[in-house]
Amino acid sequence: MNALTPLLALPAPRSQCRARFDLRNVSPRQYAEITHELYVEGSLRWDEYQWVGFPSELHPDYDTTIGALTGEKADPDRPRDMLAAMENHVDFIRRYAQPGDKASFWRAERALDVLRRQTEPRWS
Repeated sequence: MNALTPLLALPAPRSQCRARFDLRNVSPRQYAEITHELYVEGSLRWDEYQWVGFPSELHPDYDTTIGALTGEKADPDRPRDMLAAMENHVDFIRRYAQPGDKASFWRAERALDVLRRQTEPRWS
């Protein structure tokens, strides 16, 4: 009988550590799809989804309203930092919310936390 030498067993290679979604480089249209997925899976509640899930560039009247004021046409397929846009939106709500309307701010803040967690690296 030959004595077999045990093989050295190495652990299985781990998948890459990466973020679930790159919200720092995504188009408004892709962002809307991502937030809808977060709502459907239960990560975002309906009222939170209403605050962060609808980028203004997807509105059909964007060019004649916001676009007319800013001088820019809607470009919903151009990637940009959508997380920063939502952070600015929540900061605006924080600064200008009516004193009795703190619930709106907290909904938007919680939704922003959900979005930030999607950009954190995790083992896949």
